[in-house]
Amino acid sequence: MLSVILIATATGLCTGLGSIPFLWTAGLSRRAYDALLGLGAGLMLSAATLGLLNEALQLVREDGVLHLGQLLLVVLGFATGFVILFTVERFIPHQHAGGHHDHLREGAHFHEDHDHHHEAEARAHVRQGVLISGALVFHRLPEGFAIGASFATGGAHALGVLVAVTVALQNVIEGLVMAAPLRVGGISGLRSLLVTSSIGLTVPATAVVGYLLSQYIHGAMPFALALAAGSLIGVTSNEIIPETHSHGNEAPATMGIVAGFVLTMVIRAGLGID
Repeated sequence: MLSVILIATATGLCTGLGSIPFLWTAGLSRRAYDALLGLGAGLMLSAATLGLLNEALQLVREDGVLHLGQLLLVVLGFATGFVILFTVERFIPHQHAGGHHDHLREGAHFHEDHDHHHEAEARAHVRQGVLISGALVFHRLPEGFAIGASFATGGAHALGVLVAVTVALQNVIEGLVMAAPLRVGGISGLRSLLVTSSIGLTVPATAVVGYLLSQYIHGAMPFALALAAGSLIGVTSNEIIPETHSHGNEAPATMGIVAGFVLTMVIRAGLGID
């Protein structure tokens, strides 16, 4: 359990790594941003499908016999992940990365004239950054659950490592999403780093829930893995992919998604996951 908490904490803190470039700069091109966000989407989707769902479906067969009850648990868990995601989004209004047109300009970094923007506009950017950070706290919840559930499967924890690594890389990218508006609003690079890092501390809490549910409740493993997969796919398809395709950069965003799958396949092969 302690090792799961430590790994989940380190994975969550990787969110702060995304803000490190903003210690020296306050700008990022829109095209690069969408490509990186596409990479993150590919990592999340591949972790859910090649990792969590694949493992859950392997549990529905034993000695070549299909167990319909276990299969039903997988389907129910997958659907529950989506239902929880959309229920929370319905009753907890939030703002994701949409609308970053000012601080993520297509093909260009910020110019010095940005320093002359009105104080009210700077406050608006800070508020936007806070809203986005709040939204991404919600994103951390299914990630933590997925890490905990995947480590509960055993098997030298190969699945847990796969999910933790892919989620960590995705968190680095989302750190960029949080830090950019904060920096434009006048928040220092160091404070942006502290804010984005603290967001990741929600990961170990839900990792404990995912681990305990999968490890100690009989028959819950397929359900928990599928639930984690459903919530990750829901977040990615409802939030991240639409954002990457909303500014005319569909090609680099799609290439990013493909690269995320390729990277996950390489990691999976390296870990020896069947």
